[in-house]
Amino acid sequence: MSMHRPRLFAIALFCVGVMPLAHADAIKDRQIKCDNKLLATINLADTIPYRDDDAKTKGVSVSGGAVATNMLKGELQWIQLIKTTDPFNTATPANTPYFDPGENDPKGVNYPFYWNYTLKARDGNEYPQFYYKNQQTDGGLGLNFSDKPSREYLRGAKTWQAQLSLVCFLGNKIGVLWTGSYGFAIDKDGNNVVNGWKELANPEWLTQAALDARYGKNTFLLNTDCAECLVPSAPSIALLAASGLLMGRRRR
Repeated sequence: MSMHRPRLFAIALFCVGVMPLAHADAIKDRQIKCDNKLLATINLADTIPYRDDDAKTKGVSVSGGAVATNMLKGELQWIQLIKTTDPFNTATPANTPYFDPGENDPKGVNYPFYWNYTLKARDGNEYPQFYYKNQQTDGGLGLNFSDKPSREYLRGAKTWQAQLSLVCFLGNKIGVLWTGSYGFAIDKDGNNVVNGWKELANPEWLTQAALDARYGKNTFLLNTDCAECLVPSAPSIALLAASGLLMGRRRR
């Protein structure tokens, strides 16, 4: 959230829907497919320059969401990392990526997701507006995303950039479905320059090392292969069941 305030697996299936693209005003009906199976559709609106009425605080406003199909394993979550010259609610140095919300945000929880994974936050209070269950749509298959990051202009240039990832979450496993970046910059004259959406082939800041450093080694296990999010096909399930039965017989 902004100042307003959420084992690697060797599986090789071709995932489409995450090729790098140029800056875009909006992400419309972006289909995320894995092994030619549709896992989710993303819609993110135009990035809009944001400022308070006093014209000193400037930034960007973003909104949208994603909806999963029944081929998605686990549940949808958003993960956002920020790199800025002016970090908030974190001990992370300037221009170093950190998970949003920062570890010192009393309204956050100890999960890497943008929306809180529990209703009660670090300060012991409940924040239903940040609770992911209250951001779900489409009977729990969809999940909204919105943010209004901003910084105050104080006669000095500032930058704010985010990498937003749509992931599936199951147990402690995180599978990456899509990553895009957006942000804004305030130049030395106070002009607000908004960076539109740019899709990335893979997350650059969301890594296993970043998760380990923030949450403890192997607390969350990251896989950038979309196969982690794919429900196994019926033949695969039958094969696994047969293998288990055979192993059971051998143990006897």
